[in-house]
Amino acid sequence: MTVRKKFKQLVRHRMQRTGESYTTARRQILAKRQPLVTTIPAPSHLAGSVPATTVLRVLLTHAGLRDSDGQPLSESMLFGLAGGIGLGVFQFYYEKEDIGTFFLAGRASWHDDLDYAQGLTTRLGLVTEVVETSGASKAKRQLRQALERGGPVMAWVDAEGLPHRATPDTMGGGSYHVVTIYSIDDDRGIAWIGDSADRPMAVSLAELARARARIGKQKHRLLWLPEQEGRNLEPAELVDLVRSGIRRCHELLDQPKMRHMAESFQLAALETWADRLSTTPRAKNRKTSWSRVFASDSNLWRGLTWIYDSIEHYGTGGGLCRPLMADFLSDAAGRLDQPTLRRLSERYRQLGQRWTELAHTALPDTVAGLKRARTLLGRKAELLHDGAPPAEIAAVWEELREHRDRQLRDFPLDQGAREELRLRLREHVLAIHRDEVEALAELRAFSEDH
Repeated sequence: MTVRKKFKQLVRHRMQRTGESYTTARRQILAKRQPLVTTIPAPSHLAGSVPATTVLRVLLTHAGLRDSDGQPLSESMLFGLAGGIGLGVFQFYYEKEDIGTFFLAGRASWHDDLDYAQGLTTRLGLVTEVVETSGASKAKRQLRQALERGGPVMAWVDAEGLPHRATPDTMGGGSYHVVTIYSIDDDRGIAWIGDSADRPMAVSLAELARARARIGKQKHRLLWLPEQEGRNLEPAELVDLVRSGIRRCHELLDQPKMRHMAESFQLAALETWADRLSTTPRAKNRKTSWSRVFASDSNLWRGLTWIYDSIEHYGTGGGLCRPLMADFLSDAAGRLDQPTLRRLSERYRQLGQRWTELAHTALPDTVAGLKRARTLLGRKAELLHDGAPPAEIAAVWEELREHRDRQLRDFPLDQGAREELRLRLREHVLAIHRDEVEALAELRAFSEDH
């Protein structure tokens, strides 16, 4: 608890000094923090902002992989080596139930953590072991065997099933997530895991088993690195890895692996979204326009809050992962002595600011009810990172629900204000699309020249 309090004080101090959000300040403090040495039966804990990147960092550090200076690779460096940024723009409308949903993602291979993990480990010359099973008993044996053979493991879970997250039951079955499992304490009937919190968390073995079994397509999946000789990455090797990470980034944005839904993974998806926000969308987008899909108060509330949450808090580190990409490019620029990467770093830092501005446009200061939702969403994310007691997190979820219900009884936006808000969002999305396209073209040109 003392360590947690000191860390929070550092984050708060930085927020006051720089004016950064909690998410951004936390990410910067974590970048300078050494692994947290714990008293539990687990290796040193590494906290982070992007779940899959954080788990990989734990596994690679445990396997002895180090930067050329003998230190664990930073989260931003691993984020870039694994492919850096990506994009996901998804909107669905269930007409019979009149439910509209919206979601944004910002990491390469965000929809496939297995591909993400194995793509990086393969480029590092490391072999992973992966197991899956439909049987609960076999899943328990596999977990114990994996911990014995490789140390910490990456586990696929339904986030709603993890009690320390205190997520509402209504979100169960669709909260795709990965965590680190450090060890099992049979005497207490718990497992120690690494999640979004800045310290390891205890979860009962029964609850962990349910969370691992909840989502069928990744049921009981585990990944780990068998015991192997550690090494420091030589500068020349790291330079090659940086180049391959940049190449993978633009290749996945140019030609997504999900070919049947490719447009939703490409930058062109932003143009489509902007057109749907228009008062006069093109014919092909009229049925999916925001004026139709998000016409009801409940749907508009859901859409606006999810714009904000998925940009700032849903495993992005803020700014839809763009500031993390900027940190990677800044580090890479020094290693490769490349002014182009320094300029690109600044581009992505500015893009991160634009994405955050878009998030704040969705829940603006000028509308008290929407601003309050933004505050509560930020508070929930902060408590999750702090590893706060589940009751505290559940209380914020309940306050969010009650606040939403109050706003839906007397929605704070009339028709004119809704149209004005959509147009402001559209302007931001179009500006972001323009800058994203230009930045990607520079990434592509750098990759082709090197």
